[in-house]
Amino acid sequence: MRKLSLTIGLFLSACILFAQQNPHGNEFKINCTNCHTTEGWKFSNENISFDHDSTRFKLEGQHKYTDCRNCHTTLIFSNAKTNCIDCHRDMHNNTVGLDCSRCHNSGSWLIQNVTEIHQNIGFPLLGAHNTAYCSDCHVSVSDIEFQPLSVECIACHLSDYQSAENPSHIQAGISTDCIECHKFESFQWSAGGFNHDFFPLTKGHATDNCRACHISDIFETLDTDCYTCHKQDFTSATNPSHQSPGFSTSCLDCHTTEANWEPAKFDIHDTYFFPVFSGEHRGKWDECSDCHPQPANYGIFECTVCHEHNRSEMDNKHHEVSGYIYNSINCLICHPNGDEND
Repeated sequence: MRKLSLTIGLFLSACILFAQQNPHGNEFKINCTNCHTTEGWKFSNENISFDHDSTRFKLEGQHKYTDCRNCHTTLIFSNAKTNCIDCHRDMHNNTVGLDCSRCHNSGSWLIQNVTEIHQNIGFPLLGAHNTAYCSDCHVSVSDIEFQPLSVECIACHLSDYQSAENPSHIQAGISTDCIECHKFESFQWSAGGFNHDFFPLTKGHATDNCRACHISDIFETLDTDCYTCHKQDFTSATNPSHQSPGFSTSCLDCHTTEANWEPAKFDIHDTYFFPVFSGEHRGKWDECSDCHPQPANYGIFECTVCHEHNRSEMDNKHHEVSGYIYNSINCLICHPNGDEND
């Protein structure tokens, strides 16, 4: 009995002594055989059965092949840190922050998603910016230092603005907000990359010759009203004449911006003059000349050309109308909408 008590006492003392002398710290509770064999305390990667994923730091990518001692510099494993910067020197000198995972992953230090990264920080790499070298914008003593930059175009393109000559941006007082005129996604800053969305250069207005409209060297702001540029076209029009009938100078009332401004459709005829696209006269004519025999002067119109065949009938219907005269002017006065019941 005395021997049994002594044996148990020695065993307990050994356990207490081992716990006090645990080289991995008192917080380390896993079974020794997960890493060691009974042949000795020498550690071997081949014998390890410890699942590192059960810790706060999963071994992914290159970390799977890293020697344990590179991270666990002491036998107290709990002392190992989990932040990248604890093991990896900041090669960027704190110009991009300390969260390496924003750009890198544990598989490689190579960055494959620069475009996505830039999108997340509010400056998408589009057009010419997508083909530029990082050092073109991030000028520093090292190609791996990326000092934070302003997202305002003028911060990088001030010299381009100041040296521009066609037109001179300074002389013309052009805004320093470059994207008001230049397309952010463009590969060039010239006319082809110019943002003319405030007045679309499409169809009949499609041109690369800015001076077709901007006749001065400073590319002054122009009035977007059609008549401002097309007054000469309006006054010289002969088929039909636009002046004599008093056509509207709002060109879009009749024209589109297709090449040569055709086809033109005079829908406002019904509103401003006489209903021919609606009412009694709808579908009763083919050409403007059916009613306007003089193309040079559409102010002249003839009702009697079409109604000559039933003049006797008209005379009979109007014989009691005081002052009745069978002519086009009187027809319009009494029938302004072309309806016999007017």
